[in-house]
Amino acid sequence: MPARRQLSFDDLGTPLAEATLVVVDLETTGTDPQQDAITEIGAVKVRGGEVIGEFRTFVDPRRPIPAYIASLTGITDATVRDAPEIAVALPMFLDFLGDAAVVAHNARFDIGFLAAQAALLELPWGRPTVLDTLALARTVFRRDEVRDHKLGTLAAHVGAAVTPDHRALSDARATVDVLHAIIERLGPAAATLEDLSGAHRRISPVQRRKRHLAETVPSVPGVYEFQDAAGQALYVGTSRNLRSRVRTYFTAAETRRRVLDMLPRAERIQVIECTTPLEAAVRELRIIAAKQPPSNRHGLKPEKALWLRLGSGREGLRAARIARGEGDGSAQIGPLGSRHDVEPMRALLTEAVMGRGVSFEQGRGTVSVEAGHRARIRRALLEDPTEVLDHVAGRMRRHVAAGRYEEAEKLRRTALGYLAAARRASRLRAIASVELLIAARPSTDPVIGGSGWELLALRHGRFSGTTLVPRRGDPLAAARALAMTGEGEAELAAPLCQGYHQEAELLLGWLDGEGMRTVLVEGSWRMPARARFTPEHLAERFARTQQAAAEAGVADLAEAAGA
Repeated sequence: MPARRQLSFDDLGTPLAEATLVVVDLETTGTDPQQDAITEIGAVKVRGGEVIGEFRTFVDPRRPIPAYIASLTGITDATVRDAPEIAVALPMFLDFLGDAAVVAHNARFDIGFLAAQAALLELPWGRPTVLDTLALARTVFRRDEVRDHKLGTLAAHVGAAVTPDHRALSDARATVDVLHAIIERLGPAAATLEDLSGAHRRISPVQRRKRHLAETVPSVPGVYEFQDAAGQALYVGTSRNLRSRVRTYFTAAETRRRVLDMLPRAERIQVIECTTPLEAAVRELRIIAAKQPPSNRHGLKPEKALWLRLGSGREGLRAARIARGEGDGSAQIGPLGSRHDVEPMRALLTEAVMGRGVSFEQGRGTVSVEAGHRARIRRALLEDPTEVLDHVAGRMRRHVAAGRYEEAEKLRRTALGYLAAARRASRLRAIASVELLIAARPSTDPVIGGSGWELLALRHGRFSGTTLVPRRGDPLAAARALAMTGEGEAELAAPLCQGYHQEAELLLGWLDGEGMRTVLVEGSWRMPARARFTPEHLAERFARTQQAAAEAGVADLAEAAGA
C-alpha cells in the first residue's frame, strides 16, 4: 500500500483558493428554528473566487405564511403551494452542499434552521465548517466606515453586483460579493479556510502553548484521543485527515467550551490509524462508549436507548430500555429521540386503533389490549402505518379547519416521531438478523491510486472489517479474507442492535451509498422498504383528507339541489 505523504506543520489547513464554499440564505415563516418553517433556500457554490453552481427552491411550509413575512419577502401561500416540502428540498440542498464549508450572513439563524430540520428528518448534518460574514464584517469594516453591518449596507459598501431583497438566492449572491471583499481585506491573514473561519477571534494562550501536540499527528483517516498526564481519555474524535482536524483545536475556529476547558489538562494526543473513514467512525463510537471521555458530548450511551414496546399477551404499549426478541409476538420501535416522546406517541397509537377515552392502568402506564386491537397496533409498528396516519390526517384537517394550527403542528411532529422510530427499527431489525454481509462501494481513496473498491464486512449489524482494493485488484479474494475476520462480533449480537444501534446506523448509511454492491451473504439480507414510514406518506394521507372534504362538499350540494 503506498505511503501517505506526511505534511509539515506549515502545510496544515485547506488553502482558501482550493476550498469549496457554499453561501446559503433562507427565508422562513419566523425566527424560531424549533417552531417555524423554511419557505425558500438559495445557495451559491464558489471556489477560488469563481461561482461554480447555484441552488434555489421554494419550500412548502405546510402552514400559512404570516402576512408581515409575506409583505417582507414577497413569498405568499400561493407562491409555495406547488413547492416541495422540506423532506424533499433539504436532501436536495445537502447533496448540493456535499463536503463544502457553509457561509451565511448571521450564520446562527440559517444554520439553526438547517440543523433543526436535518435532525427532525434524521438527515446527516455533521459539523461543516461555518463562516459567518456578519462576524467577519464586524472585524474588517469598522463603524467609522459603515453605519451598520446589515447585508444591504455591506453589499452597497463593497459594490455588490446584486442588491439583497429578502429573497434567498439574491441575498446569497450579495453575500458572495461581501465575502470576497472581506477576504481581500484580510489578505495573508486568510490564507487557509481555517484561518478565515477564525479571523474574527483570537486564540487563547493555552491553545498557543499546547499547539505542539499536533506536530506528530499523521495525515490519515483515523481516531484521535486527547489524554491527560495519567493517560486517561479526555476527548475522542475522528477525521478523514487526522493532522488537519487536530490542528483546528489550536486555532481561533475552536470555540466549544468543553474543548477549551479540556485543553489545559491535555498532555498528549494518541491516534489510531484506520483504513477507511467508516472504520474510524465505528472505532470512535466504541472508544467513547467504553471510556466515556468527560469532554465528549453527552448522550452517547447506546445501552440506554429508549424503545416503545408492544408486549406479548394482552400487555399494551410501554417504554422499554432494552430491545428484546420479537418471536413471542411482541414488537418495538425506536430508539426514540427522547423520553418525552413516549407518552404522546403511545397515546397517538392507542387512540388511532382503540379510539379516544382509553384509560391507562395506574402505575404501569400500559393498556390491556384485546387480540384484534393488538394485531392492528403490531401491524402499525412493523408493517403499515396507514391506519394511524389516516387518523392523524383527519385530526390535523379538523384542527386546520378550526384555525388551531399549533395543535395541528404538534400532532404532525408526534406522527413524524412515530414514523422515524418505526423506520429506524425496521432497518435495525433487518441488519441485526444477517449473519454475515460483505458489500463493496466504489472508492477514490488516493492510497489505492484514486480508483478501486472499499469493502465492508459486518455481522449482525456490527462492524467486522474493511479493506481497500485497487481497481485492478481482486475484490473477491479480499472479500473471502474479510469473511474470516471478526467472528467474535457475532457473540455480541442483540435484537435490533440493542446497545450498538448507533454503530449499526453508521453501517446502514454506508450501505445506502451510491454504487453499493452485495458481494457475499450468509443468512438472509434484504434492505427494508421505507416508503411507508416516511413524512411523504403522512403528507399523502393529509392531502387525501382535503380531496375527501371537497368530494363531500360536492355531494352535499348535489343532495341539496335534488331536494
